[in-house]
Amino acid sequence: MTYDGSAAPAALLPLLRTSVERLHDSAAALTDDDVRAPSPLPDWTRAHVLTHIARSADSRTRLLIAARTGADLAQYDDEAQREREIEEGAGRSAAELTADLRTALNGFLTAAAEHPDAAWEVPVRWLGGGRRPVRGAVGSLLREVEVHHTDLGCGHRPADWPPFFVARELATTTAGLRERDDVPGMVLVADEDRVLRPVGDGRGPRVSGPAAALLGWLTGRADGRDLVLDPPCPLPDLPAWRS
Repeated sequence: MTYDGSAAPAALLPLLRTSVERLHDSAAALTDDDVRAPSPLPDWTRAHVLTHIARSADSRTRLLIAARTGADLAQYDDEAQREREIEEGAGRSAAELTADLRTALNGFLTAAAEHPDAAWEVPVRWLGGGRRPVRGAVGSLLREVEVHHTDLGCGHRPADWPPFFVARELATTTAGLRERDDVPGMVLVADEDRVLRPVGDGRGPRVSGPAAALLGWLTGRADGRDLVLDPPCPLPDLPAWRS
């Protein structure tokens, strides 16, 4: 399990395609009653989750168009637009939701495959993140697909996340935690590489386990029961995950 941070967007596309197809398989099995049911996310049904993934894909397609054409297109105008689109789409039937999901994700995959190599470093307007290179669109959509596939509550667990994705996100997530002042001190150790990853002040317990179990716990998608603490103690309380 290695990740050096240098994966080009084009190199991530095959992994994203596979993740998208697995998500489509899960979504296609949902009935109208299934999509009305609550998801593991507070106040969201499965329909909210499916709509969110679809609009996330559309938002990143806009960023690719902006980078390629020079048009002044933001990912979203603001957070209110994002929330409104999710609420407006969550009342649809299972068939409508899954068709929308397929159109949005396949539209992004096509746009990314056709994106000029020279345009991946063009800065674009991300929601809440200012202007950053559009190269982040592929990796961030991979995160949306894998994590929110789990949020559908249909059996897709952190243990099912692709190993390269897990390695990539564990590196990104722990780096983000090191920049926050509300994270308890601990040292994270994945069984696969035994690398010490201090967060907070790094003075707390050592938390060890499979990389996917660590990432699932850090992102609030697993309860940490597969993790081992040294010295033995309760798992630290984590702040809300920021994607």
